[in-house]
Amino acid sequence: MIGFIFLLYAIMMGWLILAKKPEREVAINAAQEPVSLIVVYRNEKNNLERLIKGVESQSIDKAKLELILVNDHSTDGSFELIQELVKLSSLTLRHLYLEGEFGKKAGVCLGVQQASHELILCTDADCDLPPNWAITMIRPFVNKEIQMVLGAVRLSGSSGWFKKLQKIEFSTLMAITLLTCRRERAILSNGANYAFRKGAFEESKAYTNNLKINTGDDVFLLHALKRKFDKSCIVFSEKESSVVDTPAKTSYTSFFEQRIRWASKSKNYKDRDTVKLGTIIFAANLSILWVFTGTLLQLYSLKFLIGCFMFKWVLDLLLVQQLPFFLRPLSMVKWTFILSILYPLYSVGIALLSLFYRPQWKGRKI
Repeated sequence: MIGFIFLLYAIMMGWLILAKKPEREVAINAAQEPVSLIVVYRNEKNNLERLIKGVESQSIDKAKLELILVNDHSTDGSFELIQELVKLSSLTLRHLYLEGEFGKKAGVCLGVQQASHELILCTDADCDLPPNWAITMIRPFVNKEIQMVLGAVRLSGSSGWFKKLQKIEFSTLMAITLLTCRRERAILSNGANYAFRKGAFEESKAYTNNLKINTGDDVFLLHALKRKFDKSCIVFSEKESSVVDTPAKTSYTSFFEQRIRWASKSKNYKDRDTVKLGTIIFAANLSILWVFTGTLLQLYSLKFLIGCFMFKWVLDLLLVQQLPFFLRPLSMVKWTFILSILYPLYSVGIALLSLFYRPQWKGRKI
């Protein structure tokens, strides 16, 4: 059984690693379509001024950019701060307040309803936006078949082993996001950086059966668009100018609660590609733990354990190396090796905890 699981893992990883970069290119001078940028925030008082300055610095024609801020019941004075910042900003800025609903999905729905434009961009309040971000993210929509564009997210902060391990783990998620898009089997997205068509959002009814699940605005939309449209309707922007930076977690508690939030939504996934790949990845990590335990009980040899570990680590390293250079973390070989030692226990533990533990997010139980 162990051998069969690792064979499936190798086939899956080979399928991803050998995915070719799409040949289609969009003309740089393509006409700029107007876009509505939605940011749903909760208790982001320390980040909102920087966010607005980041939007103001965008190279896109400001007459074609609408910023919609949706307040998700902030309690730290964020709402009042925005009211003041609106008066000073030259942007077309709309400030909305969630009243009867809670959570990011409800905020995105409200923002889409109020949006003036067909193209919608989404990011988070704590992200740093490069000047050409908006124009790069919407450029693929020149192709009318494209319904969703996924952008890369990069963790900022490099000091300390904890942040370095976070960067390696995060780059693995980015690699899977990019490579499954190349295969036209997208399974992951990140709520800090994605764009879609308003009409496609409304037509797909993405949140009809999961609105009460407080996380997953990005992935549930991706899965809904795959069901409604052709699988090639989702692309990944591989341009450095479309990458946003977000801070790495500074505490173990916030890190693990975030990962449990991410894992908790997975039990509601119905997308076949996501379920198949997720099952194989989980089984491979569980197998490493099984062999490790068996080695302690002298059911397996130490040589067999080392062989299984090295086999999986090399495949994982090759996966991360498929990322563009600007998304690859430093000292990749060293830190992927260290993460590979810890990851099986961590990933299996997170998956099990997500079944019964409800983490907090900014003072609210998820």
